Amino acid sequence: MKRRAFGQWLSGLAAGAVWARYGLVQAQDAWPARPIRLYVAFAPGSGNDLIARQLAPKLAEALGQPVVVENRAGAGGMIGTDAVAKAAPDGYTIGLGTSSQLVMNPALNPKLPFDIERDLTTIGLISRTQMILAGRRDGPADLRTLIARAKAAPGKISYGSAGNGSISHIVGESFVRAAQIELLHVPYKGNGPAMQDLAGGQIDLVFDGFSTAGPLLRAGQIRVLAISGARRNAAYPDIPTFAEAGLPDYEAYTWNCLIAPKGTPRPIVERLNRELNRALADSDIRARLDGYGAENLAGSTPDTADAFAVAQRARWVPAIRGWGISP
Repeated sequence: MKRRAFGQWLSGLAAGAVWARYGLVQAQDAWPARPIRLYVAFAPGSGNDLIARQLAPKLAEALGQPVVVENRAGAGGMIGTDAVAKAAPDGYTIGLGTSSQLVMNPALNPKLPFDIERDLTTIGLISRTQMILAGRRDGPADLRTLIARAKAAPGKISYGSAGNGSISHIVGESFVRAAQIELLHVPYKGNGPAMQDLAGGQIDLVFDGFSTAGPLLRAGQIRVLAISGARRNAAYPDIPTFAEAGLPDYEAYTWNCLIAPKGTPRPIVERLNRELNRALADSDIRARLDGYGAENLAGSTPDTADAFAVAQRARWVPAIRGWGISP
């Protein structure tokens, strides 16, 4: 190539790079220019679905574009997670991430169709919720009675979950080991359908939060036998902790966050983080999370949220794999 032609080629290449960078900056500055999809990996009516649908209008108002909640339920959250992981990293697809998706599934499924740390980034934390053990209204009235009946009839008492590998599955298996009993696991495509079948008497138990259990409890359709954590829920002061009910040292909680495909431009991730934290500071959202017995995790950054998820995997993945649970 002649020197002059080569110089022109280099100049054109540099100019192209400048214009490409300029175009990317312009595209980010213009974001969002169309509606944003918020994938929920569980069925409508589940606790995570309710939280997503409460956050979506707040985010839409701040961003100036609709935030459309779309349920991609199934496989304990893997289908919805995969949809986020494989989406274009342009800020128009985000997901509600949960401990089921980001901790439990990697522990139980070494051959996931995605890699959590390679394919996803965490936008920010939302909440952490102590889980409760809900039972049929005509079932055992307290935890000690439940455990005694389960020991007398191994595998006859059933518990529903949001699917294999979901948090409600894992805490159920942890409960089985702590109580030294056998239960029959019945997976669903989300805790919402499981709770409806519990209210209808088709199954015996479900681990969940007050977001879905509270209305059914107040309507007299279910019982709640115990709540995880060190203290009782102020909104339901008659429900004992697991320790008070006879099972000390048992812990069951879930947490959630917003996630995006890896490679989503950092300015967009940071903007979403700011608007998420503003939404979590809203008095209505705070009141709703309080009513669910959820700890509001407002104030996280993308980096601290990522670090939180990494620490949770470091804590739980080896333990879950050691239990030998099949997905």
